[in-house]
Amino acid sequence: MIRVGVLGTARIARAFFGEPLQDIEITAIASRNLDRAVQFANEFRIPKRYGSYDDLVADREVDALYIPLPQHLHCEYAVKGARAGKHLLVEKPAALSVSELKQMLSESRKNGVVFLEAFMYRFMKIHQRAKEIVRTGTIGALRYIDFNFGFNIVVRGRGGFRLTKAMGGGALFDLGIYGIDFIRYVTENDPELLQAFTHRGNSNDVDLFTHAVYKVQNVVATLTCSFHTDANYYVLSGERGSITSPVGISGRKITNVLKMHLLEGDKKYEEEFPPENPYKAEMEYFARCIKSGEEPQIGATNSLRNMELLEELQTKSVEI
Repeated sequence: MIRVGVLGTARIARAFFGEPLQDIEITAIASRNLDRAVQFANEFRIPKRYGSYDDLVADREVDALYIPLPQHLHCEYAVKGARAGKHLLVEKPAALSVSELKQMLSESRKNGVVFLEAFMYRFMKIHQRAKEIVRTGTIGALRYIDFNFGFNIVVRGRGGFRLTKAMGGGALFDLGIYGIDFIRYVTENDPELLQAFTHRGNSNDVDLFTHAVYKVQNVVATLTCSFHTDANYYVLSGERGSITSPVGISGRKITNVLKMHLLEGDKKYEEEFPPENPYKAEMEYFARCIKSGEEPQIGATNSLRNMELLEELQTKSVEI
């Protein structure tokens, strides 16, 4: 049984509770506010609770850490965790820069711990099926990807660290990183950036909207991320047809539908996927990697390439 400690009581940390976890036991929770840690621990029956992240990291009865903290704290506590011999499941984006991420990965290797970046969508059957349809050629050779992920941050009232530059705020870090990873996931190749545009328009100097156009061999891919609009979908277009996921990146336990349209004969199909918990599947995969010693598919190499592409997008994007 892998004993996991959770750093922070963020809403996303709640996703692991309510269903039994295979080979995993969440044994400790930490918050900078002890009362909040105690409340969280009582709600989910977690044995240990700490009023300090460092105290949890120092707990020798914890084997691994889940780090859903604001992005600017990821590097600090991943490094501390690795040095304490803790395996690391770090929320995306894993770091604020390539240099931070390299430090995290170096400490992970040096101390022999597993490093996994938490792209929960990869554990959802709907997206695995979409990739399979592309791979098998059902829609013909893939030619175009349209990935769009945004939410209106004012309407939804989800500001905080997302609008604070020093904390890793901005639509690109929060949402765009999914698009970069998704394009690489579907094509199994690295994209070449052709052009990109960013809009800030706020006193906090964080991006509120970014649109990028990539080329991946014979595929054109567009990525849009935004705090202005509510949109969450992707379209995969091939020479014989297309696939649409009306709900792209979402960890909500809802029924998902994948729509496929084949031009020949104007055939339209829908595949329905029952509600599932990708966070549970992600945590259990993390445990399997720890127990088997295998390199995670979304481990160090994948994370580093994503961050390199994100930094390139930040650097080359034109302000509008």
